[in-house]
This record gives sequence, C-alpha cells and structure tokens, in this order.
Amino acid sequence: MTNQRRNMGRAGAATGLLIAAAWGLHCQDVRTAAGREEPVLTARIDGLASVPLPTIEPVASRPDHTSQSLAESDPVAFLMHCRDAWGKNTARDYQCLFLSQERIGDGLTPVQEVAARVRRQPFSVDMTWLKNPMAAKRAMYVEGKWTDARGQAMAWFKPAGALLELVAPRVQQPIHGPRAKAAARRSMDQFGFERTLGLIIKYTQLARDAGQLDLRYAGTGAIDDRPTYVFERYLPYNGHDESYPDALLRFHIDQAWLVPTACFSYADGKGEQLLGAYVMTAVRFDVGLGDADYDPHSASF
Repeated sequence: MTNQRRNMGRAGAATGLLIAAAWGLHCQDVRTAAGREEPVLTARIDGLASVPLPTIEPVASRPDHTSQSLAESDPVAFLMHCRDAWGKNTARDYQCLFLSQERIGDGLTPVQEVAARVRRQPFSVDMTWLKNPMAAKRAMYVEGKWTDARGQAMAWFKPAGALLELVAPRVQQPIHGPRAKAAARRSMDQFGFERTLGLIIKYTQLARDAGQLDLRYAGTGAIDDRPTYVFERYLPYNGHDESYPDALLRFHIDQAWLVPTACFSYADGKGEQLLGAYVMTAVRFDVGLGDADYDPHSASF
C-alpha cells in the first residue's frame, strides 16, 4: 500500500461523514397559518454580511397574486412555476449561511453552521464549517471535474482536527460512496436552491403518479425575516425502503425568489421525529465566483 493510499484510509472514515450536505436550520420561531412553530437557529457570519444584497423590492409592496393564488389552489403546479422562475433567474452564483441538523443512526447531530458558496454553471459547491464540524472543516465539489478510476464523482475535503490535517491536509472521497450514504441524508450534488427544489418535485411527482400524494398549502411564514409560502407534504414513508425520503416534509418557499429556503423532514406524519432540518439564510446573489474559487490546491484551501 502506498503512503497516499494509507493516508486516504486514515482520513477516509472522518471525511466520509461530511460528503452529504444539505441546507440548514435557522432558528427563530417560524409560524405557519396552522399555528405550528419550527425551531430556528440564530447565527451570523461577518464575511457574508459584507456583501450587498441584490436589489429586490419588498414582497409586501409587490404582491405576486399569481404565485399566491397558485400556491393556495394547486401546490403541484406552483412547484412547477417555481422551477420555471428559477430557470429564468439570471443570477450566476450565490452564497449563504447554511445550518443543518440530521438524524444519523439513533441520534441527531449537533447543529452545524456552514458558509456555503454555489456556482450554477458548472454546478459547484464550496462549504466552510464555522461551527460543529464533524470530520472536515471544508468541502469542495465541481460537477464533472473530479472522478475516480471507476468514474465516481469525487469531492475534496479538508479534515477537521490538527492530527488529521497533519496526516492528510486534503483528501478526495466519492460523494455517493457507502460512507456518504451511511453518514448523511443528502449529497453535495443535491445542495442549493435548484437541487433542493428538484428533490421536492421528484418525490412529489413520484407520489402523485402512484396515487399516494398528499401535498397541502399550510399558509405563510418567514425565514430570515423574509416572507415565505409554507407547504406540508405527506408520504407513505416506512423507513425501510428508499421509495420516499420522509413521512412529512414541511418546506418554505421564499415569496420573492420562489426558491426553497427551509425544509424540515420528519419520519412521522405528526412532525415529532426529526430526520433533517435545513435552512439557508444571509443569501447574497451574484458574488462573482470563478474557477479560482473552486481550486482545492489553492493556498486558501
């Protein structure tokens, strides 16, 4: 075994835990019309706060009656409307503060705070852990750029902890490998507004075609002080197969951007057993990300 393979093996168990990334939990009280509350985490990051927000007229002064009525009358059509709107969105990239918590094995992970940067073409994700890194303090993925000998998509990771970093300053791991699937509910290529919306639509359509869909408009809410439309999706999830990801998914769609900014996934229809909580906050669009920002061999990585 070469030194490189030995180093990869030592760091592999640690880095595999972070291959799946999914959005975050931002905790203030989030109330829907149904009167429910979601836990929301308060957090901030100085680096993101320095970037100016995109010019967007407040939702209250520019009501989108088409979106509102469609959300209330036909949630499935509304999701397609959101997908079309994002396809027409001219933003090339964005960054955010992402917090996440997932049920892994028999317990919930600590809430993780991550500074995330996403480029739309080619799809690229750069994540830096600010709080509660599990095994890596940074992760980087560019779609189609890094593969192993078997053609598996790979990502670069910077291990957390001085000892691991000394042994292997950076390592590559497959984003769909067994360690990733055992350690997290989502992979890096499922991160971001477009991929999240795509997952919601995928299982919504699957359930609809099987005659098992229960998708409800639940009212309005707020994430990061931005008005949202709130939906609840119920599926026949049993936890033993991969047909559906959850029994209940409560998700927020930003009223102006028409993208999902928060998702709360549960193993039961009552919303008592959390599987994953994800919220994206402090969003900034068109920050000017380029190839140099996704170079794992740069000094900044």
